[in-house]
Amino acid sequence: MNKIARRTWFFLVIVVAMLLLYTPTPAKYRWVNLAMAALALFWFILFAIEDLSRARREGRRMGGPR
Repeated sequence: MNKIARRTWFFLVIVVAMLLLYTPTPAKYRWVNLAMAALALFWFILFAIEDLSRARREGRRMGGPR
């Protein structure tokens, strides 16, 4: 069962895209790629924690104590 939502995976894809675009970006603006990758990684981590904790809570509620 997939416990992580599509919105969470979206932010991970953004991280990868920003890092792939780092090299072709002019040197003057590479900081934007790094900043956007860091911000997307931050949101990925927070949403992943939320999704996994929600799945854990729902598992306890439906399946009893674990």
